[in-house]
Amino acid sequence: MIVAFVNPQPTIYSADPTAEQERTAAGLSALLRQAELIPVTGLDEAGLLSVPAAFTSWQILRHGAVVIGQDGLEDHPWRRLTLETQGLRADALRLAHQAATHISQLGQLGLEVTLDEHSGLPLMVRLSHPHGLELALLQAERELREWLDGGPFQADLRVLNQGESLTLLPAELTPESAVNYVLGQLPPEVTLTLGVSAQEGDAAYLALCDYALVPGESAWLSRAEVAEED
Repeated sequence: MIVAFVNPQPTIYSADPTAEQERTAAGLSALLRQAELIPVTGLDEAGLLSVPAAFTSWQILRHGAVVIGQDGLEDHPWRRLTLETQGLRADALRLAHQAATHISQLGQLGLEVTLDEHSGLPLMVRLSHPHGLELALLQAERELREWLDGGPFQADLRVLNQGESLTLLPAELTPESAVNYVLGQLPPEVTLTLGVSAQEGDAAYLALCDYALVPGESAWLSRAEVAEED
């Protein structure tokens, strides 16, 4: 039995795919046809429905904050851990939401800033631009990191840049911690685990799998080549 932990964006799904992305997504889907697919994504349950793939096993959602079990319900032990972390980081997330809003307003960046909740507690701060303006997100990321560096929440929150959006999360909630948890729940019949992602921030969870699949054109592979040459 083969289990593949897959970040579906943009490996097997893109909102507006190019012909090349459609070709590689079709090939990857064919390659993984015999594997049990477990999504590892920032999407929630509703967002995952837009992905054209059969996810019938575990699901790791919202950047590792939510784990759905094989019964289709949220895993109770993981939910308790997430709620405990949310309680500890609630004030930090609320202040981060205020800081992100001020950064957007003062810089006239035109960003949409939201404070997402889970089970009645703050979970993450999300920033996006209605027209996908990358420069606005890069400026916001730089200023948010400056706000965090040396501040009281430096060790409490992390900033995740996924190109089209920025997300601030509790530092303890990570894809790799959720993947490690699910790996411990898999049956002994699993003979091989694969990690599949095009996101540099997923490197830690890919390293937990027996093998990792990443696009050959990934920027982080290029940087590794340059570092080796230097």
